[in-house]
Amino acid sequence: MKVIHGGITAPIGFKANGLFCGIKRSKKKDLTLIVSDKPCDAVGAFTANQVQASCVVVNKENLRDGQAQAVIANSGNANCMTGESGFENTRAMAAVAARLLKIRKKDVMVASTGVIGKPLPIKKILAAVPELVKGLNRKGGEAAAAGILTTDRLSKEIAVEFFVGGRRVRVGAIAKGAGMIHPQMTVKSATKAPADPRHATMLCFVTTDAAITPAALRDALARAVDKTFNTITIDGDMSTNDMVLVLANGMAQNRRIAEKTKEFRLFSRALETIFLFLAKQMVRDAEGATKFVEVNVKNAGSREDARRVARSVASSNLFKCALFGSDPNWGRIAAAAGYADAHVDPWKLQIFLGKELVSKKGGRVMKQAVVLNRIFAQKNIKVTLDLGLGKYGATAYTCDLSTSYVRINSAYRT
Repeated sequence: MKVIHGGITAPIGFKANGLFCGIKRSKKKDLTLIVSDKPCDAVGAFTANQVQASCVVVNKENLRDGQAQAVIANSGNANCMTGESGFENTRAMAAVAARLLKIRKKDVMVASTGVIGKPLPIKKILAAVPELVKGLNRKGGEAAAAGILTTDRLSKEIAVEFFVGGRRVRVGAIAKGAGMIHPQMTVKSATKAPADPRHATMLCFVTTDAAITPAALRDALARAVDKTFNTITIDGDMSTNDMVLVLANGMAQNRRIAEKTKEFRLFSRALETIFLFLAKQMVRDAEGATKFVEVNVKNAGSREDARRVARSVASSNLFKCALFGSDPNWGRIAAAAGYADAHVDPWKLQIFLGKELVSKKGGRVMKQAVVLNRIFAQKNIKVTLDLGLGKYGATAYTCDLSTSYVRINSAYRT
């Protein structure tokens, strides 16, 4: 497997485009379209927030048959908590795109991201769709990636290729997310009942030319989300619009990938590679972030305990403030581990900042302040918690919480 250029349009049979339609005052791109030449097997993961944007609700309805062919997404406006008109506008976006693309309306997925509670400027969007469709091309992945950004500083895209039975298979993706990142998602498909809630992130759109069964596609998505997007947190706030959509058009003409095969494991690994890359990009590009932090938990009594402790520490605002101030206050790490919904014994707990052991047997280990200060002054920081209770481990990724984050979010709407 190797990383290639092309992003969302690297797989055979996909075109994309992105442009400015008038939503953003900055006049940056705010409308994106991704289209497959043929109908796709499709699966999605959506926010578990009880307050859900209309696009989330409509997409879940339309994905019941496990089919999709296009994604249209706007940025700068979440179209959430906008009443019945919000649902009408979501369906209008799908309908206009479908008519111009000459495909089924229910095969057009819709996504919105931005300010909650503000009416969507639907007339501007609908007026721009003809130009959006006209500009679709095989090199449009970069424009599409730009069209879904909000407070992101950088576009996030990647593609990989590998071989299945002698056939070249490609997977491409774009994503966005820099704030309001601590989502919880549920994987949906027509082939199985919804999975238990899982964590993931803001918006991620995936294309592949692989031929793969619906069950295998769903399983691969669930596995990849569980190992990657569920490990990140920026500010502990779950969005109303989070979704991951995967479209597989089968145009690589490989033997159809089924579950529990070596080909499935290879496809799953490709998806995990892509998701982990994008997840880390989101954390590095977080609103106001100056540091990237990896929280490792090992020797937990269960896999779920390891995950809960890792994410609890990564989500601690006090810990994240200490990171920004380069203050190696490991007591905040211990406290966050202790209030996780997991078994933690302070007498067995060991905490490491970088490679330095700072706490064991319920107390501190004496270290020179200059050594620990130097660790927390770095741009990339690793924290390890050894629970001493079992054999399970997990990793979470986070960033510091800076004054810039407060500034950005104190005036996000205005």
